[in-house]
Amino acid sequence: MQPVLEINGLEKHFLGCEALRGVDLTIPAGQIVGLLGPNASGKTTLLKTIAGLLTPSGGRMRYYENAAPGPDARKTIGFCPDTINFPRWMRVKDAFRFYREMYPDYIQARADKLIDILDLQSVQTMFIRRLSKGMKERLTLGLTFSRQTRLYLLDEPLDGIDPVGKTKVIDAIIAMQPEGASTLVSTHMVKDIERIFDSVYFLSKGKIVFSGVCDTMREESNQTVEQVYLEVFIREGSI
Repeated sequence: MQPVLEINGLEKHFLGCEALRGVDLTIPAGQIVGLLGPNASGKTTLLKTIAGLLTPSGGRMRYYENAAPGPDARKTIGFCPDTINFPRWMRVKDAFRFYREMYPDYIQARADKLIDILDLQSVQTMFIRRLSKGMKERLTLGLTFSRQTRLYLLDEPLDGIDPVGKTKVIDAIIAMQPEGASTLVSTHMVKDIERIFDSVYFLSKGKIVFSGVCDTMREESNQTVEQVYLEVFIREGSI
């Protein structure tokens, strides 16, 4: 089965700042892949570039089944940003209605299951602006996975969520990834989520500094992903 995403030599520059520096990355079909790195390492820039929200300065991206790159990628990629600015008038139920009308790949049965997994039933009539940060994160994840696509991008999905909420988010990722689809998760909270990763990429100052298959790392080095992460980034001087 072909990868759902292949990236070669991806670069992104902002006014002389090299946010991404020759990134090479492959996302196999049917996997959950971790994009790990401290804050300001370029994780969000990479996800936004993959999702078509930013235009790359160089390099090549190839999506599954030759899906369209650039702005049209949004039609075929489920992107869960770290924050969404919802309109002040919007309630939780309105957000799901909006996604249903906006995206042809929205599936109501998936949305209903996510509402249950993420405990969003009791807040359906609440204004989104009144939700806690953790509940907004759950809502954004629920909206993202209500679409059935081949590639999901999750930007810091555990940020600002309490321990119970983190468990629910992780359960949702595992339960709602369609067969043959893949998920790329950016985070610096390695310990909380490493158990669900099939493989990982470490990003430092816009460059991939390490990649590996998680089971191989554990078997050959007898280390957790978090332990390898700490070793690499202490050596890089990033933490």
